[in-house]
Amino acid sequence: MPQPPVRFMIACAARTGSTMLVRTLRSHPALLVHGEVWGDRMVGLDGPLARACEDDAAAFEALQRARFEHPGESMRRFLDAHGAAAAGFKLKFDELVQPQWSGIRALVEADRDLRIVFLRRRDLLRRYLSHRVVLQQTGVTNVPAGGILPEVAPFAVDIDDCLRDIAETRRREREFEAAFAGHPSLRVVYEELAADPQAQCDRVFAFLGLAPAPVRVATERIVRAPPDALVLNYPELQAALRASGETAA
Repeated sequence: MPQPPVRFMIACAARTGSTMLVRTLRSHPALLVHGEVWGDRMVGLDGPLARACEDDAAAFEALQRARFEHPGESMRRFLDAHGAAAAGFKLKFDELVQPQWSGIRALVEADRDLRIVFLRRRDLLRRYLSHRVVLQQTGVTNVPAGGILPEVAPFAVDIDDCLRDIAETRRREREFEAAFAGHPSLRVVYEELAADPQAQCDRVFAFLGLAPAPVRVATERIVRAPPDALVLNYPELQAALRASGETAA
């Protein structure tokens, strides 16, 4: 008997390489992976649903409204594999902690057959710096492979804000590890994904019951300067990180 399609979700904090993971996983011919379809604005649709919305702006707007008016039906549409062996989407912790996303979170928690790929970044200072660059300088969240990188200028860091951000990111990781503890899950680390995309994507494929497939990395890393070259007040930041028990890069 044919097996039903596998359904999954990528759960992560912002700036942990989730767009890279989503777009690289799309290299697999039997996989359908939506991006940030549960964000403030729906982005990253994949497959037939993407094509339908590209052809009909009214259909796109209707689905965007329906996500919160009829979340269960929208979830079913996002997880419709359309003949693929597996279908999924990503949902960031940034949304899951907000009250207006409580209904979506409840759907995910209740669906114990939904597989969870936890994506995390070990170096939370670099995650924070990447987020600051997007918010304060570039406004660019991703660059396609081979694209032109935006210029990034060194800047001073609000040290208290950085420490709060790192602590809150760790807290959210613990919260959602516990919230989704009843789901089949796989943990992927950004640094390992960046170092060997093929090996890490093959782990995801195996977790989803798929055979290995060659992958092509579809995005460029935007922030490439090390923290000591990017942060104007790096010595002070380094000292504060060490005092708080964090490892300074």
